[in-house]
Order: sequence, then C-alpha cells, then structure tokens
Amino acid sequence: MDIKTLLDNLHQEVSCSVCMNTFTDPKTLPCLHVFCLQCLNGILRTSCRHNIIACPECRKEIQVPRSGNLEDLPTNFRINRLLDVLAIKECSVIGVKCGNCEESSSQSFYCFQCCAFWCEANCISLHNGIKANKEHRVLAVKDFKDQDFENVLKRPVFCRSRGHEGKELEFFCKDCCVAICHSCVVTTHDGHAKMLLEEAANERKLQAKSAIENQRKTALEKRREIARLDSDCAKIQEHVASVKKSVQQFVDNMMAVIEAQKQETFDDLDNRAAESMHRLRIQRGEIEKQVKITETSIEATEAILQRNISAEIIQSNQIIEETFQGQVESAYPRIGNQSIVDFGFVRNQRLFDHVWTDRIGFVKVLPTSPTESSASGKGISKPIIGLEANIMLTTRNVKGEQCYEKRDYVTVEIKNQEGHDCATETRVLDNKDGSYKISYFAKDTGKCRVSVKVNGEHIRNSPFATKVKPRQFRPVLSFGKYGSVMEDFRCPWGVAVNERDEILVTDNDNNRVQLFSSDGTYLRSFGSKGDKEGEFNSPIGVAIGNENGIIFIADSANHRIQLFSGRGEVLSKFGGKGNLDHQLSYPYGLSIGSDGNCIVADSGNKKIKLFSRNGQFLRSIGSEGSFSTPIHCIQYKEYLIASDFAEQCIKVFDKAGHFLYKFGKYGTGDGEFNGPYHLSINKAEHLMVCDANNHRIQVFEVNGKFLGKFGSVGKKIGQFTGPSSLAVLSDGRIVVTDFHNHRVQIFE
Repeated sequence: MDIKTLLDNLHQEVSCSVCMNTFTDPKTLPCLHVFCLQCLNGILRTSCRHNIIACPECRKEIQVPRSGNLEDLPTNFRINRLLDVLAIKECSVIGVKCGNCEESSSQSFYCFQCCAFWCEANCISLHNGIKANKEHRVLAVKDFKDQDFENVLKRPVFCRSRGHEGKELEFFCKDCCVAICHSCVVTTHDGHAKMLLEEAANERKLQAKSAIENQRKTALEKRREIARLDSDCAKIQEHVASVKKSVQQFVDNMMAVIEAQKQETFDDLDNRAAESMHRLRIQRGEIEKQVKITETSIEATEAILQRNISAEIIQSNQIIEETFQGQVESAYPRIGNQSIVDFGFVRNQRLFDHVWTDRIGFVKVLPTSPTESSASGKGISKPIIGLEANIMLTTRNVKGEQCYEKRDYVTVEIKNQEGHDCATETRVLDNKDGSYKISYFAKDTGKCRVSVKVNGEHIRNSPFATKVKPRQFRPVLSFGKYGSVMEDFRCPWGVAVNERDEILVTDNDNNRVQLFSSDGTYLRSFGSKGDKEGEFNSPIGVAIGNENGIIFIADSANHRIQLFSGRGEVLSKFGGKGNLDHQLSYPYGLSIGSDGNCIVADSGNKKIKLFSRNGQFLRSIGSEGSFSTPIHCIQYKEYLIASDFAEQCIKVFDKAGHFLYKFGKYGTGDGEFNGPYHLSINKAEHLMVCDANNHRIQVFEVNGKFLGKFGSVGKKIGQFTGPSSLAVLSDGRIVVTDFHNHRVQIFE
C-alpha cells in the first residue's frame, strides 16, 4: 500500500475491531490479528476459561502466556508507528502531548531520533540545547510531507528493558530468541550466542517464505482433495439420476402393460354389451311390427262399427272375432329378464396381492468404473442458468484400439450458436487408457457446439463423448433462527456481500445490521432502535460501495439513507421525510451503479432516485406515474431494471431513464409474480427475482425470457416463506434472506 493510500485509510488501519476505537497498547495474537490490550483483557474476564482466549476475528483459541498476563503478548510496533502518524496528522486539530512536560499543544515538533513530540514552548529549546541531540533531526509537525511520514514508519524499535529505554534493538539472542540492545549484550545476555538483528531477520524471512511455500502446497493439495470429493459427490448424483431413470422406465413399462390390459378388458366388455344390445334391438323390432298390425285392425274395426248398419255388423262379427283372436295368440311373446345380460368384473386378486406385497426392485451398490457415463442429479427444481459440457476423454476408440499416447494433450472448445467462444480447456492425457471428465460453464442458454483437438489438430469422429446439461441451484447452507440475541433474526430483509465475501443482513424487527462470514459464522453487528445517528427504525435495503466499501442502509421508517464504514462507524446520512427531490418516503431497496452513485427505490413517493456518494440528489428514473410501488432497482450494463410490487412486473429502462419494456404479470405460473421484491444478477449474467409471495426465486434473461426457478413454500432447507432479497458471493453461490423463516440460505 503506498503512503497516500495509507494516509487516506489511516483511521481504518488503527481501529480495533472490538471497541471500534483507536488502538491503545495494540497486542498481536498468534493468529496475527491485532486488538487493544484492554479489549483482550475484557474478553478473557468474560470467558469461561482463565487460560484460553478466542480471537474475536477468526475464533481461533489462543493460549494465554505462562505469566497469565496478556501484556506479555507481542506489541504491534507497526500499529504504534501508525498511531504516531495519526497524531502528527491530527495535531493541528486536537493537539499532541509533549514527551517532556506532557502538555498538549497543536504547535509541536517531532524528533525522529527520540521518536517523541516536543512542545513549542521551552521543551524544544531544551531538547536542541543538549549536546548529544545536535545530530537529531527535528521537524515541525505542520511541515510534514509524505516522505517524512514514511520516515516515521521506518523508525527503529527500542529496547523495553528497564534502564535501556531509548536504546535501539540491534542484536538477536539465539539462546533466548529475543531482540536485544547493545546494553543487553553485556548484561542480561552476557555469554549467550548472539548475531546481528538484521541477519537474524533475513534468516527468519527465508524460513517464513519456505513455510509459506509449504503451506501453499498443502492448501493446494487440500483444494485438489476438495475437488476430488466434489467430483465424487457429482458422480454419486449422476449415478442416482441414472438409477432413478431406470426405475422410472421400469415403472412406466409396468404401467403401460397394465394400461394395455385395462383397455383389453374394456374392449371385451364393450363387445359383450354390443351383442346383448343387438339381440334386444331385434326383439324390439318384432314387437313393434306386431303392435302396428294390431293398431291397424283396431282402426278397421272401429270404422265398421261407425259406418255399417246393424245387419252388416252382425254379418261381420265372425270376421272381427277371428281377427282379434289371431292378434291375441301371436302378440306379446314374453321377453322377460332372461334377455338382459348382467356384467361384472372379477379381479385378479393374486396379481393385486403380489404387486402390493412385493417391491418393484431393490437398490444395489455396484463397483465403480472409470469409464462410466455421468449425469447430474436433480436440484430443488430445474432452472437453466447456463450450460455445463461434460467431456469424457478416453485414449481408446470404440473397438478398444489405442488411438492416443501418454502425454498427448487434448483441447476442448465450446462455441455458442452464434459461433462465439464460451469456454476452452486443455488437458494432458497422463494415463494410457483412463477416462477423464472436464466440465465447462457457459453463459449462453442456447445450443452450443463442442470441438476437440489433439496436439492442436481438429479430430472428427473421435471417441470423445460429450454431453451438455443444464446447471441447477441446490441449497448448501442455512443459518439463523427467530430471536433477538446475536446471530438470531427477526424478519431479515436486505442482504449484500462485500469484497471479502462477508454477508451483511438488515435484521428488520431487531433494528440492526449483522455481519457474517461466507460460512455463516457471526462476526459483528451494529445499530439499535431509534432515530439518532447510527440507530434504525425498520432497516430494509443494504448496498456496499464498489471502491471504498462504504455501507448504505435504507432506514425505511426514518425515511433516510445512512452511510457506515466497513466496521459500522456512522459516516453520514441523507434524505428525510417528504416528497421533494432530495427527500424520501419509506425507501426500500438500494443498489450501487457503475458510476458509484446510489440508486434508491423511494416506494412512498413512487419513484426511483439517484444520489451521489455524498447524498446529493441527481435525478429520477422514468416519467411521472412510471411506478406504483417500486421495491428495488439495479444497473446491468446499460440497463436499469426495477421491480414494481403493485403492478407485479419488472420494468426495464435505459441508462438515461427512458422506459424500454416490461415483463411479468400477476399469477403463479412461470414468469408470473406475486410480490416481486429484490433483484440481482448472477455469474451467468441472468436476472434473479425474489418472487416473495410465490415463495420462490425466478431466473430470467434480461430481455424477460423465463429460464427457470427454484424454491417452494415451506420451512425445510431449500424452501422459503417470503424470500425478500438476494446477493451473489465471489464463487457464484447465491445468498437469500428467508423473511418469515427468520434465516439466511445459501445456494450453489
């Protein structure tokens, strides 16, 4: 770090992360973290063990020195030198204590040999009047330049032994392993093996570099082991997916057979019913014919009775009797219930009992083979967030013939459908006939082409098998529960990630901001209920400055934005309740644009507003009436993308604030919303939307094309009850605040 940068960040360099104040008597722990002696003593007093102290930063347990006094921990001389630099910088404002009379003065001098301040009164004259100080370099604090500050930082370290104050440490005692001064050589350490301090330091540097290199190799080996374990996990998932596919296919075949037999039974039943109905129709036709003959006879007889005289009726009487007698004998053949067929179904009880009692199959652990194909298992759902091509490399062709030699190198190139490069990787074949798996990640969601080169030459019809599959989200971590103590949440809302992959969460109902490491370990928190500086009333949105790490918090019910340092110190604020340009009404989401300006969703005023880093209003996005209830707005390249809660959609503007298009509507289907909240862009450059009341995260291309989703309503890992905000870690993992489940979940 150059001197200008150091001076600009001096307060941060000399601030204790426990008390948040300037260091007093800084002590270095074996884990190399530095804290005030007073803070360490306080932590030791409140711990349960008198000889163990946990580092507030890394939580490593540290053994208290044998004396039982933390004062024996190494003093951090660099911090002490920085404190002197800070005192010199702030001398004109708050003054500095004289090393002789101990009076504070803003007009002081600094002696580079004495490493002490001298006031302008009589003390500096006294110092300069001493003959031994004639060669000392003294400079007025007000005249300090950058080079002078560097000289202060390079000042020597002096002996702390009684009576040796002011004597520079020049030697190293090999027997005691401590730095000593010239007086110590002939007194306390007389007869001990000694060497020059500079030579000892150079030896230690070489040892340290060797140790660092060994640790780096160890870490690399462990990373490789982690990669191997991850690969094994992926293979297990692939095998599980393959077995599930076999089970599903077997069950589908069984269902197809049962379905076919069901249809055959239906057909038999329909045929039998058709035969019975045909017989009944024939009988019906015969009866209907007889009824017509009878009705004709009745009409003829009635006509005789009406038109003929008595003699004619008597004469026709015999004919009439014979006619009706014949009708009575031939009509009405009894068609009883014996003509109706009663159908029934006789179940194959033996088959039913067999299926019910026996399983469809069993899971068997099979020996693995290096040439087995791979396929990934299912995640929570199936959102396509990119393409992963798995290339199985083997040095033998399908006939088992050797086609490539050991140490040949294979280059695999993936291009999208437009012909642009997505990924390239080269792998050396270090084994005669082994198989290798290479995975790639591409942003494009369309089709891709994979080409293979061996020793730089394109290979056609090679034995290298390739398969492209969608990448998926799966939950890997959940932390937090309902409560008010540290590490607990009451309705966590906003989330952001800083350059160290630390996770900041606005703990809404607890009116504070909590900070966690990327593995969910609690680090610290700041804020409390109120309307004073550093206090909150329903904190919601959170964003972190791109360059300086400044934390922006939307203090919603106080209608303002508060700015904090990375350690939680209040820096400034802007806003205030009202509908003027520089005022706010219930601000929700925050984000930082590419130019470092703060983008605020001013929900109560129905606007998206841009403010400079120092809180000056710049402009609004969209025309009047563009938003109903804006929740969040982010910048992606030349686009400004905003969520509108009341209109259940996402609206897209150009960088100047002109409306371009929108997508989404109310509903539960793909691409529909019920409460779109906060937005984020993932590593694949896809837009992720917290669909809060549908309890899921939806993934889109920036043009609004739906790609996938993950999550469902519930309390299990991977489920949500009102996801409100999300952020992306440097390794691509997704951090989501699970509002009503009072927790934070991480997905990869």
